[in-house]
Amino acid sequence: MRTPFVGFSIAILGFYLLLWGSQILIPGGTASTVILVLITVVGMVFVQPGWNLTPGRPAGYWAVLFGVLLGSAALAAYVLRLFQIPIPYDTATLNILTILPGVLTVTGIEELLFRQVMFRWLEKRQVSGRETVLATSVAFGGAHLGPLLSGGEVDGPFYLLQSLYMVWVGLLLGELRRASDSWAVSWAGHVIYNVTVLFFLALDDAP
Repeated sequence: MRTPFVGFSIAILGFYLLLWGSQILIPGGTASTVILVLITVVGMVFVQPGWNLTPGRPAGYWAVLFGVLLGSAALAAYVLRLFQIPIPYDTATLNILTILPGVLTVTGIEELLFRQVMFRWLEKRQVSGRETVLATSVAFGGAHLGPLLSGGEVDGPFYLLQSLYMVWVGLLLGELRRASDSWAVSWAGHVIYNVTVLFFLALDDAP
């Protein structure tokens, strides 16, 4: 019997093949970013998820979720520092304002894909809110496994652990999306998470 999760799983597998395949064929982030944009555009056309920009539910619960996101970001930065895991920039010269446009763009694309296109596709098929949050979170975490398959600067186990941690972050962002009924709110949470990680990574190298 065909279920929404079967179609969702097939779509996710196709997405992974394109995303990870592009990283293997063309090392670096450019190819995978192009694939991410194209998949998002195609998803917006075929799923027609709407925009859900304006929050439609009370904000009290959001504060707790934002607080947990901040704590999760601080923990992620601490672990990266503690184990001296290589990162793709020099934290001594890191300027958050300089890279902020890139952070806004990439997180915006990811949120449109995972917390709007995929989220609304499942919602339209009467999948419960919590199941939708879980499914999109697992997909979000799995998308971060690409470097494990295409090769990277650090050992494979790190990317596996990172992917599992991104499932946790995805759960927070997905719950933020569900609680607010707005992907713009989860986008704000995603931006705050990334900027907080960068802030704590650069903190020790600040003059």
